[in-house]
Amino acid sequence: MDWYETSCTSIITLEKECWRECILKKKKLNEFLLFALFVFPAVAFVLFATDIPFVMNLYYSVFDWNGVGKSMTFVGLDNYVKIFTHDTLFWKGVTFTLKFAVFYVIIVNAISLTVAIVMSKETKTSSVGRAFYYVPYIISLTAISLIWKFIFGPGFEALYEVTGWEFFNWSWVGTPKLAFFVVVIMAVWQNVGFYMVNYIAGIIAVPKELIEAAKIDGANSLQVFKKITMPLIMPAVSICMLTSLTFAFKLFDIIMVFTKGGPANSTVTVAYNIYKEAFVNSKYGLATAKSLVFVVFVLIVTVIQLKVTKSKEVEA
Repeated sequence: MDWYETSCTSIITLEKECWRECILKKKKLNEFLLFALFVFPAVAFVLFATDIPFVMNLYYSVFDWNGVGKSMTFVGLDNYVKIFTHDTLFWKGVTFTLKFAVFYVIIVNAISLTVAIVMSKETKTSSVGRAFYYVPYIISLTAISLIWKFIFGPGFEALYEVTGWEFFNWSWVGTPKLAFFVVVIMAVWQNVGFYMVNYIAGIIAVPKELIEAAKIDGANSLQVFKKITMPLIMPAVSICMLTSLTFAFKLFDIIMVFTKGGPANSTVTVAYNIYKEAFVNSKYGLATAKSLVFVVFVLIVTVIQLKVTKSKEVEA
């Protein structure tokens, strides 16, 4: 009888464990299905928007193709050879893009950080001031390009007639050196508000106790900013440096609407050069090869920039 009761108890216990395992497996399956339900659309979007086009670019870059016709001629690495040996306009675009990136990243971050320091102080007009700087960012670059096109054209002509200042009579868009700075001014003016918001968020997050302790120890405002605020807002600096660098490398709208690469191809960016190669010159294979070369170049520069800025981050 004892043997029978023991066997029954063991069977019941085994059945309970089996049911528990089944319930756990079912719960894990439900969790996985729920996870897949939310994650799959994002994964599918990344695949269709980035990964698959990237692989297709690799494929098209070894062909001579106009982007429309059915005939595609395999040329191997000839497109890449042309880029590095014969395509002077592409490298002129690379030079302009790098030059623009250096000027733009330094100027926009310096101005944004300065404005953020002022606007981070809670005053009655701080909200209005922040909105004033942020509004240009929500306007499309196409609209901004048209606005500045009017300013540097009929606008400056009218001001020259009124004031007689030679400054307003300069050929801002017709002179290569001036056209470069016009592009920089437009891009900086449009994006200052975005980086300002990021810097304000970083400045507000700095513990007030550290600042107060430093002031009690006799540190002035400059020393507090240099020794406490700046190291603690380095994550914000990293984000702003990365986003501004990305914007500089992919600059297209302003060039397309405002300068069209002129004068004398002095404001041609890499993105604009790739666009013209594909959709104006109908050399789609060469354009995809250029885009891949540029992607590798941007990745290298971005990794270096992130390592430099990340190494300077500290924790409070």
